[in-house]
Amino acid sequence: MKLIISRKGFDSSAGGVASPILPDGRLRSLPIPDRESPLRYRDISSAAPTTASLVSALSPRTRPAHGVHLDPDLDATSRSRAADWRPAFGQAGAALSHLRNHEVGVGDLFLFFGWFRAVDRVGRGWRFQPGAPDLHILFGWLQVAEIVDLTRHSPAAPWREHVHCQRSFAGENALFIGRKQLSVDGVSTRVAGAGVWPDVSARRVLTAP
Repeated sequence: MKLIISRKGFDSSAGGVASPILPDGRLRSLPIPDRESPLRYRDISSAAPTTASLVSALSPRTRPAHGVHLDPDLDATSRSRAADWRPAFGQAGAALSHLRNHEVGVGDLFLFFGWFRAVDRVGRGWRFQPGAPDLHILFGWLQVAEIVDLTRHSPAAPWREHVHCQRSFAGENALFIGRKQLSVDGVSTRVAGAGVWPDVSARRVLTAP
């Protein structure tokens, strides 16, 4: 099994700010903007506070009406889903070629991390805590069950609503579909094959103290 550590979510260029650590310790990875995506930040469902309210309060250049690149798509509750929905992670172009060159395939495990900072509630809005450290934190995972080549095949259920099926990409384009259960050394576990960690934990903080 290969482990692929992949940075996702807001950064200094896409979104311009960190994703928030809420006062109760919950992590909320903010997906990057995407002008070509038909999905908007206001379309993403979540427990309060909504993704739309967070980007509106924290990012100086991202608004609820802007297109969003919801990828990796790991949380079944973030949208209205078909019964056969599966978690998925899209890659295209040079990023996909890099994974292929390293022979990333079925059974390999993606660990997703992002840039996070603690936030405080201010009235009806949010602000970053003054002096709060910048942290890189693991927030999700996906073990590959299959790889769908979108360059050669039309998107179909259960991944047809993924952003990599909804817009065009230059060059090669593929989806990495998550397993239903995590498998280690060929033995299935009781752990989901893909998902998100809901809160911050010192065990998943990559930044040295």
